[in-house]
Amino acid sequence: MATPAPVKAPVPGPADPFEQAMTARGTADYARRTHDPVAMLTAARMLDEIPVSGDKNDTGFTAKALYAEARSMATGNDMLLQQISIAEANGARGVLSSAFGSGLVRRVLNVNPRAAYQFVVDAKGGERLRLGAIGAPGTNLLMRLLDKSGKTVCLDDHGDYAPVCQITPPSDARFRVDIQNKSAQASQTVVLSN
Repeated sequence: MATPAPVKAPVPGPADPFEQAMTARGTADYARRTHDPVAMLTAARMLDEIPVSGDKNDTGFTAKALYAEARSMATGNDMLLQQISIAEANGARGVLSSAFGSGLVRRVLNVNPRAAYQFVVDAKGGERLRLGAIGAPGTNLLMRLLDKSGKTVCLDDHGDYAPVCQITPPSDARFRVDIQNKSAQASQTVVLSN
């Protein structure tokens, strides 16, 4: 009887920066829920390796903020605190080259209670446009994309703090993006787009 050939695991392609940022958010949520400093360190490292264009504000959803949360959770665990310091120091050097190319576009903004923030994006026809917003945990954000006639083409109103919209327009198009804070508290919000 012939021995079957070994099955090779598929080689993953380059990471998608938008997906990685959203996965880092989910991992950070898990770390907060379970008070797991190792998971928070993982979230920080995931976010840290994404080259980011745009505002590099040190507040809100940043690798620096997640490292600080990991450090707070790891109080008393000297070995883990040292690992966090090493990871943060390595990340602080910056990424010189990456499969991410020019990187994720990110803007940090403050959305007042019961207020909205609007901006316009130009999307390339035939390519997927992805937009996400990550607000303060516990807030309720809504995201809406409207076409040039004012028709809503995407709406994420699921009552959480991280709405996402994605569409693939058939041709080049301009969209208005509305991010609304439905909460009674202000939300430092990170807006991500591919």
